[in-house]
Amino acid sequence: MAITRISFQSVPVTDQDRALAFYRDVMGFEVQVDAPYEPDWRWIFLRIPGSGDRIQFAKATEIEVKGRPVLALVSDDVDAEAVRLTSLGATVTDAPQDAPWQPGVRWMMLRDSEGNGIFVESLTHG
Repeated sequence: MAITRISFQSVPVTDQDRALAFYRDVMGFEVQVDAPYEPDWRWIFLRIPGSGDRIQFAKATEIEVKGRPVLALVSDDVDAEAVRLTSLGATVTDAPQDAPWQPGVRWMMLRDSEGNGIFVESLTHG
């Protein structure tokens, strides 16, 4: 027996509708589940297209994140992704740059609609 993948990553949010719009319309995730859960909360799972990787919205008051990104994602071209996301209204906080910790990696950071950090990296070509 072996662990084969991560089922989902919880992302702390305060406004599910705002977060849903960001991750669906800006990041391009697909809604897998959006169902009632509690009187003031929904059970929302989003999936990265073509992947089994999912995120789930958790109440921000239930998750503590101290200066760390809540998600670490991979892109084929982090530079092009920065342009695409910026054109859709995302805030890139660290522009694409070469990673000092690993040759051949480029990375950037952005903020989601809830103020959470998202790390995006890609392997450089050439």
